[in-house]
Amino acid sequence: MRAVVKRKPEPGVVFAEVPKPTIAADEVLIEVKAAAICGSDLGIYDYTPAYSKMRLPVVMGHEFSGKIAEAGPQVKGYAIGDRVLAESVKACAVCVYCRSGHENLCDASTLFGIHVDGGMAEYVAVPYRLLHRLPGELSFEEGALIEPLSNALHFVKDCTPIRLGDLAVVHGCGPIGIFSAQLFRLAGAEVILTGVNVDTERFKIASGLGLEIVNVEKEDLAKLVSERTGGRGADIAFVATGAPPAVVQATQIVKKRGQITIIGIFGRPVEVPMTQVVRREITLSGAYDAKPENFDQSIRLAKSGAIKVKELITHRFLLEKAREAFETAKSRVGCKVEFIP
Repeated sequence: MRAVVKRKPEPGVVFAEVPKPTIAADEVLIEVKAAAICGSDLGIYDYTPAYSKMRLPVVMGHEFSGKIAEAGPQVKGYAIGDRVLAESVKACAVCVYCRSGHENLCDASTLFGIHVDGGMAEYVAVPYRLLHRLPGELSFEEGALIEPLSNALHFVKDCTPIRLGDLAVVHGCGPIGIFSAQLFRLAGAEVILTGVNVDTERFKIASGLGLEIVNVEKEDLAKLVSERTGGRGADIAFVATGAPPAVVQATQIVKKRGQITIIGIFGRPVEVPMTQVVRREITLSGAYDAKPENFDQSIRLAKSGAIKVKELITHRFLLEKAREAFETAKSRVGCKVEFIP
């Protein structure tokens, strides 16, 4: 079958013909209809230190949707032809984190496109317990974005204390940033979404969704937040980018006893002004991946239109155009880039 493969521990990916997956008794074979490039996929593409222990070679992709083409004998509740999407993390179900409801932090997890073959291909094998039904109201292209929306929902709803009327500053206007900004607004917060000069198209998308945008290369974010809050600072700084300066900026604009949530994956060590954190009693926390329940919650939000999804999709490519697709995603000339196998 046709697939996008990471073969070597160096920058780049290749389009290749690989064997069609065979399924285990508890797995289904999904005929992939759409697969999206995630920010973490760009880290894999560049082969940053954060991904130096991934399995190679591997078919990439953990954001995908499609139809069930085959089903193993132990599969229950699903049939050939069902429209589905999948969780990205295969948790062990027995470690202390899984047993306490934190499957996203599983000690022995494997991830599609990193440890096992993923969805940037014609077919992908998935344990049926990871499946979620894709309602007819959502396209396959939208279905491929339920995984990143589920991540954003976990970051905002489960990991970031928020009160009605809070000011939340979201650093980074990539897909997770735009999803998170929408979720903060849905929770009753006033939201500022930030970006830089290269994010022109993303600014247009966010503005079209009614979000307030600040280009931090042209405007003084700290001054704006200070004026907006009477010198107090933002209640929440949400770092949805792997750019180290955003972490420092977050400590500068958040209020005393404010909340900083960091969800970006960083390619190098980050210096944090910890004296600021200590003296101002700032809460600094990380958030990672999504819990299983976040997927059905996200499907409902997308289906109802409460969170806009399809507006983020700007580019579509065949699998054969793997390099062009990744370079487009890296350039940030659009927002969400998808493969349509």
